[in-house]
Amino acid sequence: MSANIHYEVFVKKHRKAGWNLVLASEDRTQAIDSAKQARGAVEECSVRVSKESYDETNEVFHSVSIFTQGPDLHQRKMRENNRVDPPCSSPDQLYTLHARRTLGRALSPWLKRNNISVIELLHRPDMAEKLAAAGFDRQHAIQKVAIVQAGAQECSVQHVVRCLTELADKATNRLRKMDKKRSLPGFQKQGYAATYQATKKHAEPEFALRHALAQALIPMQKWPDKFAFLSGCMSDALVEGEGCAASIYMLDEFISETAALPHALDALVNEKTLGKRLDQVTNTLIGEPSNDASSAAKMLAKAITSKRLPKTQSVLAARVFRELCGPRRLFPDDFDEEVLLNRTLAARLTRVDQSLAPVDQLAEAFTIRSARLLENEAIQTMLATCNGNAAEEIHQLLQFEESIVGTQNKTKLSSYLRAVIGGHKTRTWFAKDKEKPLARIAQIARSQRAVMSAGFSKSDKAELSTLLDRLCADVLQDTGVLDAMERRKAPSIEIAFSLMKLCDGGLVTLGSCSDDICNRVLKHLRAPQVKIALQTGDKSATNSARDIQQMIERVRANS
Repeated sequence: MSANIHYEVFVKKHRKAGWNLVLASEDRTQAIDSAKQARGAVEECSVRVSKESYDETNEVFHSVSIFTQGPDLHQRKMRENNRVDPPCSSPDQLYTLHARRTLGRALSPWLKRNNISVIELLHRPDMAEKLAAAGFDRQHAIQKVAIVQAGAQECSVQHVVRCLTELADKATNRLRKMDKKRSLPGFQKQGYAATYQATKKHAEPEFALRHALAQALIPMQKWPDKFAFLSGCMSDALVEGEGCAASIYMLDEFISETAALPHALDALVNEKTLGKRLDQVTNTLIGEPSNDASSAAKMLAKAITSKRLPKTQSVLAARVFRELCGPRRLFPDDFDEEVLLNRTLAARLTRVDQSLAPVDQLAEAFTIRSARLLENEAIQTMLATCNGNAAEEIHQLLQFEESIVGTQNKTKLSSYLRAVIGGHKTRTWFAKDKEKPLARIAQIARSQRAVMSAGFSKSDKAELSTLLDRLCADVLQDTGVLDAMERRKAPSIEIAFSLMKLCDGGLVTLGSCSDDICNRVLKHLRAPQVKIALQTGDKSATNSARDIQQMIERVRANS
């Protein structure tokens, strides 16, 4: 819950009473439940819950009622003079970053259909005329913005609609007049550097340069062509050095606002699956495009290596984090490829400046991405590739543990492991597989060691280790390996040594299995023939007994 949001519960005991604040909480559910409880206690009681959002910029609270109940419902009071002007009241204010973002959200469908960005629209008279002619699209965008602004300022929606319509007309007329006067220099044939020098002489040099860039983009109908052109301008500016350094931030604005359009960036990387798109975007972000990247993507990546496009890098990083935290799988049909890409993306993003990819944001993003991979459908897809091989299923799950982050995710993975290890088919596979019994049992022991060295919690490690030990004991019983070793026609000291080597060599699990073998070994060491050999000073028996004792101590120390 954000520290800037809380919920207030107000109660009005009867119609003549006033509204009293009875609770302030950051928990929405608690606030609503408390209001319902107060309403149920008295029939004439009225309650309301309001969401209070603190605006740090203006240092005020914005209140929105989210729950009301009772005979005297709270009515919002409108301002007596409810004709408050919207934040933007002149055409110049439309060019601010906040205004451009608002326009981008309101006009998103129209901008997508016409293949332009907001910054282009604000500097192209032809597109401004086209938008004015598209009455429905413009009016719908104005109404969407007006409803939000009127609600925030508690004023008349009709008044805000009228103000915004007049503002749009003024901005369109301004561009129309500039176009008729032809007072703005266009993009020069000599390139970007010459254009920059020409616009410096204008009364509004920044507007003139942006207008020239927007005019140069008119014949380009495809997004990759626009990216290539703007990246080429960036290269020209870098070649010119200090002569064009002051204009680079304007190129950064154009490129970043174009890259902020999801469909534009998708057209640049030109990949069908989300995973491949993210792969290309992160390569571009770090300035190392792949060999199969488009020429426009390679040009943009080269421009980014100059470290002079912070807004563009920020937009690309934001896109990567937005997709990583989204609900969609990167490769829905290829689990292994998705796991590999997750690790690749994590490695790349750690190389990005921390202002673009903070450590806590990285951890949160890949925790969410790990949770996507732990969905039941994804896990079943991975296990299906094992073709019923229980040992391979356990191995794949343990190997997958290295690729996920987050305590909850590892706990969830351990639940899948418990289900596989404790399954009847797993015991049947280990007991009846064509491979030699000791080789199968050794696989269980290796899995136990892998569990203990993995990143699971202590309780999960203990539970998984016990399950594997129990599985090993069941398989030993089903195969009769230990009984067969004890029935061999060999001296007891030799049988004891062979049994103990199973534990010391890591061929059986630690726990009940190792304890059982140690007890069997001690039983053989108490055999009369062993006692006689040790009493008579048989060197071979003495050495074997000493080695067995050392092995027992090592096993018990590790248990």
